[in-house]
Amino acid sequence: MHFIDAIGALHDEVEKCRVLDVHPSLTRAPQLHLLQEWALLSPEKFRRKLRIDAEVFNKLTTLIQAHPIFHNNSNNPQLPVAVQLAIFLNGVGHYGNAATTKDISNCAGVSVGTIYNCYKRVMIAILQLHDRAIHFDPLNREDQIE
Repeated sequence: MHFIDAIGALHDEVEKCRVLDVHPSLTRAPQLHLLQEWALLSPEKFRRKLRIDAEVFNKLTTLIQAHPIFHNNSNNPQLPVAVQLAIFLNGVGHYGNAATTKDISNCAGVSVGTIYNCYKRVMIAILQLHDRAIHFDPLNREDQIE
């Protein structure tokens, strides 16, 4: 009977904590600072990360940076527009496990809440500037609808 009581007590302890081994949290290693280097020295890495050429990224940043969504009177300043755009493009350019907000936050070195805020701000700016920001070339085969 003593053995069964011990097992019941252990079961209760596991139910209470549900953690058998505590793992320390891992350090973050943001990669956003590499984008500038990749834009100059390794454009294919830049394109693979953000799914856009560096020149187009710079033009899009210039286009949306004056949008009021990126300006506030808070004591907590927003991330630079280029960083917010990079976070957004990284998220929408990937799918599956590589596109989870936790993965994007680890890659960017910011919180999941900041990821959501960047997504929201960039989407609002691009959608409101849609006709100036998004262009398709009807003569380009890749832009044609089949």
